[in-house]
Amino acid sequence: MTPAGILMAALGLFWGLGGAIWLLRHRSYTLAQVPRFFMDLLGFPVELAQSLFGRGGVPYALLLPNMLIFGLFTFAPMILNVYVSMTGGSSIALFDRPFVGLAKYAEIFNCDNILVPKTCTNAGYNFWTGMYNTLWFVVIQVPVMVVAALLTALVVNRDIKGRGFWRAMFFYPVMLSPVVIANIWNWVLHRKGALNAAIGEGRDGLTALAGLAGFDIAMTVILGAVGMILFLKSWGREAPSLAWSGLFAALLALLTWWANPLSLLDMSGSGWLGLALGLGLLWAVASGFRSALFVGAALAALLLLSIQFDAVFAFERYRPVNWLVTPRTGWAFFWLVFVFCWSHMGFYMLILLAGLQAIPADLYEAAKMDATSPFRAFRRITLPLVMPTLTVVIVLSLIRSFQIFDEVYLLTGGGPGRETFMVVQNIYEVAFSNDHPDYGQAAAGSILMAVVIAVFTFFQLWLTRRQSEL
Repeated sequence: MTPAGILMAALGLFWGLGGAIWLLRHRSYTLAQVPRFFMDLLGFPVELAQSLFGRGGVPYALLLPNMLIFGLFTFAPMILNVYVSMTGGSSIALFDRPFVGLAKYAEIFNCDNILVPKTCTNAGYNFWTGMYNTLWFVVIQVPVMVVAALLTALVVNRDIKGRGFWRAMFFYPVMLSPVVIANIWNWVLHRKGALNAAIGEGRDGLTALAGLAGFDIAMTVILGAVGMILFLKSWGREAPSLAWSGLFAALLALLTWWANPLSLLDMSGSGWLGLALGLGLLWAVASGFRSALFVGAALAALLLLSIQFDAVFAFERYRPVNWLVTPRTGWAFFWLVFVFCWSHMGFYMLILLAGLQAIPADLYEAAKMDATSPFRAFRRITLPLVMPTLTVVIVLSLIRSFQIFDEVYLLTGGGPGRETFMVVQNIYEVAFSNDHPDYGQAAAGSILMAVVIAVFTFFQLWLTRRQSEL
């Protein structure tokens, strides 16, 4: 019998036999009270704790089973993992592994420059490449995830039609397994997948439109009409609509990127310029500068007239793209972030939705009576009161992002090249995929990853606590 089996048998014997003896010594039962005896036997640990330590011992008795499970399946493996990281050999048996001290950590840190993985040995190159890719993924994905979850929670918290349906639809991907999610998006993103088919059909339609009306004129009219509609919706009757202003700002950013005005100065970065202009317009509208919409509309019109649509929208030259395989394009990393957000956002949305529903409605009614703008009400009421819940979401998404493995392993396998190779995949391959598994090095890598997660988590908690104190 295994040690775990012996321990469970001993606990069962103590609970059953010891509890029966203790109850029969302290109480008397008739034959009709046999069901009551078994119920008392079920609650024996609580009664024993209360008799030994008083009422103060009851909570600890209730926590004891849970702590035993955590100790056996969580804390004990963590301690064993630290020991395994200081051992060598290929045997999985713990006592057959020779003690090597910090040699496995030294292999990972054996680099001329730790910031340049190519200067490391093979173990260090794989680990630090995975670590830097993971850090880059976390830096991009966590803000995107939190913002998307918060915006979605704000929308489904309002009194809209089909609110229950939309809540269920946003949460539905959370219930899917990573294998199902990977198969769905592989079907969408491979060379002959749904995305390339949709783009191809759109290309054919735009080519036909170009033959009928001239491509430049047709696209100018279409985008001009879209811009006009967004401008009118953003202007609103009484006050600017922040949601429509966001869409108008997005159109302005896209037009700046397409027009590429910085190319006139032999400079790059028109995409970042468009993002800055869009965010600046949105901030101005949110701050009450309604006239900023006129400035944005004039700028959009100038950009629209300057765009050479036959060069920008050359759909006839489009070829199907294998989004997850083409190297040095960034598409594989982009879709990995997108798929991860799509599959996990519903969980964090649900947490934030609970936090939003805990905010008293009286505060919003008082703000409305004071003619407070929606953006100011969000900044002064919603955001401060939902901040504790938002902190939980940030910490949970941070930890989950560091632990990403299933999606990346099934979608890209770490490719193309090493562009999406994550640190957990490195740990898995070192321990289980090599011909000569190195459990010590894999354990050392997991310890280092745990340290990085702890540092990020404690920094986030410290920063949030400091902001709440201010």
